[in-house]
Amino acid sequence: MAQTRCVRILLIGFDPFAGRGINPSWEAAQQLQGAVAGPARIDVLRVPVVWRESVATIARELEREPAAGLVIGGLSFGRPAISVEAIAHAIGDMPWQADNADRALSAERSDGDAGGPDALLATAPVRAIAAAINAAGIPAHVSWDGGTYVSNATLYGALRYAKDRGLRLPTTYLHVPGTPEMTTGMATPSLPLELIVMAFRIGCEVVATHEGPDAPLRRWPSAMAPLPR
Repeated sequence: MAQTRCVRILLIGFDPFAGRGINPSWEAAQQLQGAVAGPARIDVLRVPVVWRESVATIARELEREPAAGLVIGGLSFGRPAISVEAIAHAIGDMPWQADNADRALSAERSDGDAGGPDALLATAPVRAIAAAINAAGIPAHVSWDGGTYVSNATLYGALRYAKDRGLRLPTTYLHVPGTPEMTTGMATPSLPLELIVMAFRIGCEVVATHEGPDAPLRRWPSAMAPLPR
């Protein structure tokens, strides 16, 4: 009897930024190193919140050992749910928030290459991922706006890397809220770290197992179940 080959899914978490002591994307990702998600083994990678260097770090890891899928996790403080990003664009535009190398971009291409596409669609089944996370009782939705900071640039750069090399590398970005400890005393949405860990595992499993077209939309642009009547 033939054995099923274990595929590798690369899960990304980011360094802390904007003066915060932790980044829940990395706190969650590191708990999943070597974990099994369906037929997949999860490997994790920590990347810097630095324009272009985040993408370069991912590219070096993929060249060291290829992967069957890429799930990038990052913090979007204030979002009320897991945002499964469906699109990335080439513009960096957050002059009031420098990266961790003290560089800020203002209405310029984050990749420095005017010859690339202006935007790229995520290649992972984003609606299926959001639906599976919701089915586990964790709030999630499909997002068509990943912002204009390093997070969006990282998704764009990863998609461009795979596209330019003709790689089949299902890729998306999961923006996560801050944890309750990060929002103490604030009227800001949060999500416990253990739920972020669960959402990351689910995202990796869907990327590893999903076949065919993405799940149908149930309520645009979200994959959440319809509201009860």
